[in-house]
Amino acid sequence: MKPPSIGRKPSERHFLWKPDEDHDTKRFDRNYFEKWCRHLGLDFETYSRVDHERAEESRTQYQCVFSTESGSGDSFSVGGEEWDIQTGESPRTFIEIDEEGVMRIQGWTTERILDVTELWHDGPELYVAAEGKEKPLRLDTRDLVD
Repeated sequence: MKPPSIGRKPSERHFLWKPDEDHDTKRFDRNYFEKWCRHLGLDFETYSRVDHERAEESRTQYQCVFSTESGSGDSFSVGGEEWDIQTGESPRTFIEIDEEGVMRIQGWTTERILDVTELWHDGPELYVAAEGKEKPLRLDTRDLVD
């Protein structure tokens, strides 16, 4: 994906789009996506990692977290000393877009991975057009919040 070009977005509410059907280059307005997440009171994170369901190499991930769950703990002994490790909160429901425009949607009971061609919003509702899908998927993000 590339940042927005001088040309116009399909609408002011678009996060991701393909400006030309003849090319595979996707445009992603990361700043607008982050602003939208923060406007809704959601956490936004950017990091790099390997997600083997999407690729074998490390990719930058842009994540919007709707709810979290408490982490777990583990105890172990080293040299006769007992150690406890507690993890903090981790994302429970989220959307995550990688640098190639592949999105993971983690809901309460389902998970989907989509090769996104267009992503926009109408308030808290997201619309996702993806490869192989005839109609855009409508996702009401209010259903993913605690």
